[in-house]
Amino acid sequence: MLRIVLITSPISLEDRYGRFSGAGSTEPSFALACLAAVALQEGMDVRIVDAAAENLSVRQTVEQLEDFRPDVAGISSTTAGIAASGALARSLKKFDQGIITIIGGCHVTALPEETLAEYRHFDVAVLGEGEETFSEILKAASANGNIPENLPGTARRINGRIVVNERHPLIDNLDRLPLPAWRLLQGFPEAFHPSPARMNRYPCASVVLSRGCPNRCAFCDRSVFGHRVRSYSPAYALNMFKDLARQFGVREILIEDDTFIILHSWIREFCERLIAENIDVTWSCVGRADRVTLDILKLMKQAGCWHISYGIESGDQRILDAMNKNEDIAQIESAVRWSRDAGLKTKGFFMVGFPGETPESLKLTKDLALKLPLNDITVMQLTPFPGTALYQHADEYGVLERDWSKMNTLNTVFTPSGFTQRDMDEARSDMLKAFYFRPSIVAGKLMQAASNPRLLRHMFKGFMALLSAVRSR
Repeated sequence: MLRIVLITSPISLEDRYGRFSGAGSTEPSFALACLAAVALQEGMDVRIVDAAAENLSVRQTVEQLEDFRPDVAGISSTTAGIAASGALARSLKKFDQGIITIIGGCHVTALPEETLAEYRHFDVAVLGEGEETFSEILKAASANGNIPENLPGTARRINGRIVVNERHPLIDNLDRLPLPAWRLLQGFPEAFHPSPARMNRYPCASVVLSRGCPNRCAFCDRSVFGHRVRSYSPAYALNMFKDLARQFGVREILIEDDTFIILHSWIREFCERLIAENIDVTWSCVGRADRVTLDILKLMKQAGCWHISYGIESGDQRILDAMNKNEDIAQIESAVRWSRDAGLKTKGFFMVGFPGETPESLKLTKDLALKLPLNDITVMQLTPFPGTALYQHADEYGVLERDWSKMNTLNTVFTPSGFTQRDMDEARSDMLKAFYFRPSIVAGKLMQAASNPRLLRHMFKGFMALLSAVRSR
């Protein structure tokens, strides 16, 4: 029986969220819980160390493994965390040179050759969707201690050169996968919480019920799950909710799909099943403005949904068109107002610094955020992530600081032509200040805190983080 440890990047909350670290999310890794379930199914001895959620350093992460002594370490990493993941792999090799170190996630999927060249203590990279490739790796390592050089879905060094194999086919039927191994997350669910704006009840958990996105927004990387949408069946999704509620006492679930509302028939069946089962769980999701209707939103509310977030990005139609959003301002306005009419709270994701940005477009974005009946906003800096066309061509539109560790959507790593980095920082701070320091928003937050005192501490931390951000401009 192999001993398997699954780890998220040991990147601190400060590095992930900067001045917003006090309001940062410590949601557990859904991906690792899914991979752990696959490893358990293969008969392995499995441990999870969610270093990112637990705010562990590299040293603290390795210390947690001294008694376990893993044979295989699977590390899941974003772009911002890849340097920390590389340092972790190096420390694991110092601890035990025989540990097989595997790196997976969006960054290495987008840049396999560059990542393996930069961080030589990764033995194998898993590219794209991980479950079936990881299962094949475990079978091979268990049988003979070796991983086939030509295994689909992997990249590795062979005779001094980096070889990238063909991708493993995507999983057509997600229902074949086991339920996530939540019990392996240390302290789950009480030890984890999302950002204050996403909390309605406690304890919380987050899930992903579909994979792939059919949209082709210029700022997004779809290299892991592709453009074809695949979902768990409504029955399987319901079982996941029931498992979390009845086995672990979870009362709030965050559905983290890139675009939850794709097929109305799926949404209707899922909501109707939730209503029929009468599970004591509330939930939130992310949606696209061009996919919602008032009837769908009302049904979601009846099924326990209380909050929906929209990727609005810009208030300038010209910028939205350049992003390939395939949405218009009228659709966005209707979606947010329908959500309010259905009784849902709303959050808008906005972005500053896209190529072609002008002072006028920044003003239009701020004006739209203030005009819409939103309860919360997030304002991100445009970040040309690896795997996107913007990453390859950013220098044509401005200045990109190609420091992977800073690519968290909060640091200004890209400055469009005609602006300075300070301009971008100020635009973001001004928008947050204009939105949150309105009497109606302040009153709403006070009412929310008064109605749910258990969340008061998290909301206070979020408010202090906001003050820090707007004062530091």
